[in-house]
Amino acid sequence: MIDIEKRIHSIEERLQSVEAELAIRNLISRYGLAVDCGDSAAAMACHTPKAVYIVTNPAAGRDDGTDSANLELRGCKAIGEMLESPTHQTLLPNCAHTVGPVTVEVNENTARATGYSRLYHTSGDQPQLIRLAINEWRFERLTGQWRINRRESRLTSDSEAQQLLRNAAFKV
Repeated sequence: MIDIEKRIHSIEERLQSVEAELAIRNLISRYGLAVDCGDSAAAMACHTPKAVYIVTNPAAGRDDGTDSANLELRGCKAIGEMLESPTHQTLLPNCAHTVGPVTVEVNENTARATGYSRLYHTSGDQPQLIRLAINEWRFERLTGQWRINRRESRLTSDSEAQQLLRNAAFKV
């Protein structure tokens, strides 16, 4: 007969893992919703203070003459400034950031999620896909709450995007 205390401990560990994964998936969704409604404070609250955000060709899909150099933001404040920038503000309120599917791997107080993201923008009556990317998200649990610590967003056509996929694919 299996020791009941061992079984309970095993169930508790599995439940904690499932709860962590669900919290991370909800955090990713909350971030996208905050960005789309222009709530940069809520979006910034999803990050650790020293979060890093790397974006390949952030102006991809836009024909507005915006600089398309790669972007590396360091710190929560820099991420907030990007969200408040005229380039990002021109998307509002007619945009939708969608993420998924993603894989999520939890390791105690850190985690990684990898998957697809899309940015849609409505111009006239028709929403248009203006960005399709592969993202690797890194998370930390701080004072019991999961926060985004690093995000790398690479266009699907980039070789770096393929490496992000390989890093996450077929992990069991």
